[in-house]
Amino acid sequence: MTRTPHQFRFMLDNSPQFVVSGRVAETLTLLIRRGPKGVAAFDFPGGPAFRLAAYVHSLRELGLVIETKREAHAGGTHGRYVLRSQVTRFVMPEKGGINE
Repeated sequence: MTRTPHQFRFMLDNSPQFVVSGRVAETLTLLIRRGPKGVAAFDFPGGPAFRLAAYVHSLRELGLVIETKREAHAGGTHGRYVLRSQVTRFVMPEKGGINE
């Protein structure tokens, strides 16, 4: 499995580049990879992202358009998030090396 970078730059619709890191970067990476299938908390490798809505909120504050779809399950509903913005990703090297 390829390791998710801790930090990367992205450009949204020819805007200036932004930097995201940590779980926000992991969330954006997964949103890009999954495309129209979208992302729910249990789609994260290694276990669910319990603060997924907060990570999505952080990305929305940067100007990304992310659709929320509600999905029913036995215990109620959960959100599935679909990235609608065109994002160009630029990988940044980690300290001491290159990550991809």
